[in-house]
Amino acid sequence: MEDFSLKVRALQALGSLLIAKPEYMLEKDIGKILEASLSSGADSRLKMQALQNMYEYLLDAENQLSADNISQKEVKYPENAGNSVPVAAGAGDTNICGGIVQLYWNSILERCLDMNDHVRQSALKIVEIVLRQGLVHPITCVPCLVALETDPLEANSKLAHHLLMNMNEKYPSFFESRLGDGLQLSFTFVHSITNNKVVANVKGKPDGNTTAYVRTGISRMYRLIRGNRISRNKFMHSIVRKFESGTWNYASVPFLVYCTEILASLPFTCPDEPLYLIYDINRVIQLRAGGLEANMKTWSSLSRQQDQAKIPNEIHEMDDTLAMRQISENNVTTEVPSENSCGFSREDLQKFQADCHDAIALQLLLKLKRHLKIVYVLNDDRCQAFSLKEHPKPGETISRQNVPFNISDISTDLPSSFQDMVQKYQEFKATLKDDTMDYATYTATINRKRPPAPRSSTRGGKPAPLRGRNSSDDDEDEDWTGGARKLDFSSHKTNSVRVTRQRLQA
Repeated sequence: MEDFSLKVRALQALGSLLIAKPEYMLEKDIGKILEASLSSGADSRLKMQALQNMYEYLLDAENQLSADNISQKEVKYPENAGNSVPVAAGAGDTNICGGIVQLYWNSILERCLDMNDHVRQSALKIVEIVLRQGLVHPITCVPCLVALETDPLEANSKLAHHLLMNMNEKYPSFFESRLGDGLQLSFTFVHSITNNKVVANVKGKPDGNTTAYVRTGISRMYRLIRGNRISRNKFMHSIVRKFESGTWNYASVPFLVYCTEILASLPFTCPDEPLYLIYDINRVIQLRAGGLEANMKTWSSLSRQQDQAKIPNEIHEMDDTLAMRQISENNVTTEVPSENSCGFSREDLQKFQADCHDAIALQLLLKLKRHLKIVYVLNDDRCQAFSLKEHPKPGETISRQNVPFNISDISTDLPSSFQDMVQKYQEFKATLKDDTMDYATYTATINRKRPPAPRSSTRGGKPAPLRGRNSSDDDEDEDWTGGARKLDFSSHKTNSVRVTRQRLQA
């Protein structure tokens, strides 16, 4: 304990020395000490002292620069004096101050997202003074400030919002370009805070309710750009693009769920906002849904053919099932046999899981689209009539229904067996069929105001038509037109069996 206390005091003494001789911070040996003190593995007290040293140096440099500016206004220099450079902290010009900050800037930004709330607060104060002096490019700290909008410590979230507000006023062009990156960083930050149980018993914030303060922070940030149509569209588009196919990994599925919940909670005030979001979602669906469904149908057909051709062997099947489950265990790929019982290689299995990942992403977007249409009372005709070329009508408002966003019915687990693969394909196909239904069909279910259906008084009456979600797997997807689908009972044996079952249940 005494050795550790000695380290803290030595670091404090070093800070006093560096204020007088800031050029020493550019030396290699001093740099190693400061970097070690600002590293994630260092003790919180060492981090606090290192950040305090940097803050005091920057504050001293700012005060010295202000004093020099005042003296320059009072003293009349001769014409041949040239352009003199003001002195910062009594040693060197202002360039050395910017060089020092840029040298340790990444470490300072990392401490802004530290698990200790006091460390985050100290680092954020340094960011404030650095932005005030213009020592770094402001775009470098936008993602970090967006993440801090979701800080459970209210003082940090308010200061981060204040800095973002000033930045948006001065540099709106590049401010909006980094908001999407900030959302990714906020996801990592929030889950790290939650896992380390730092959010417990924070005054003014709900304990353990991650979504609550995240929604508050992101909504507050969205209000900064809501007044500019181009800015808000860029922000929403940057989030929707994360659902498009590309490099994927197992950890990205929870992030997509996070993005979906964020988009569903944005405080829209005019119809143009949800209409653009639906427009962008439709763009992704049109580009990806057809090819993805065809791929999954092919995989499903191949797995069924292999299931019909293989010889039953219980022990062999159990071994192969365990081998396939190892692929998804602990979110990493581990050793599996090159071939499994159904004749698929490990590479084929991973390709199918990639398709399933993209299917989950599209399912989340379709679920969000359905939620927006219900909450903001938007039917298909109005969504299809939306155009980016048409400007929104001034003063047009939108009503919002109090309907919670729920995605619990979507399975976000990647398949670990061929049965799971077929099931995921069926879920994806059903989601696409549901998307063809209009808003009126949605509200009939939500508001529970179903029109009275004529029922036969005799037992021999015809059963009610089945909906597309419950139709047989042999139905072709391209024949789906939305709404209730009527089945031809005279031509399908399977349908007659279902009719008999319905009669028995009745």
